[in-house]
Amino acid sequence: MANRALTLLPLCWSLVALAAAPDEASCKKGNAGACARAGRARIDAQEYAVARPLLERGCQHGSAEACDDLGWIYDDGLGLEVDKTKAAQFYAKACAGNFLRGCTNEGVMHLKGEGFAKDSSKAAELFQKACDGGDLSGCRDLALRYLQGDGREKDELKARGMFEKGCTAENAASCYDLAVMHSNGEGIPKNKITAKKFFKKGCDLGHEKSCEFVK
Repeated sequence: MANRALTLLPLCWSLVALAAAPDEASCKKGNAGACARAGRARIDAQEYAVARPLLERGCQHGSAEACDDLGWIYDDGLGLEVDKTKAAQFYAKACAGNFLRGCTNEGVMHLKGEGFAKDSSKAAELFQKACDGGDLSGCRDLALRYLQGDGREKDELKARGMFEKGCTAENAASCYDLAVMHSNGEGIPKNKITAKKFFKKGCDLGHEKSCEFVK
């Protein structure tokens, strides 16, 4: 069985290389979008050492998406040491290029004080930009700022409305947060039945913590 696995693994790698070859060739000619696609394919194959120079080239040539994935490599330490400062810089570059997920990621760094000074208000501004552009994770993070009164004036009604919108759009984490609001009676009467409905939806969408409340 072990020998069979050893023979299959290089085959898998070769298939990834074959699929990525056209984009990698185009990347060498300065096509930033191709660099981003090729870099993400290599990340998905866990070939981080190959992904990083592709993403660096894409980011350098103007792909905000490549900058965001490069931030992810440094943020999570994919194939190298974690470097929150570099991660923050690349997320900021992605956001400046109007890649909305980059704005959400940059906001998280400001919120945690990683790579930037901790600044909840700045984080909320970035979540707002991401949310206005349609990034559901940004909307969820912004809703949490309203719920907690951190970086935004506390407004449970506004938070609930944003969680409802996110859950309707099948953002699993928003379903969980909405369930918690109903379960705890945050700004609304406690309703365990409604809470369970939203926990179930979150669970069905793959949110593991939601599944803990579904029996």
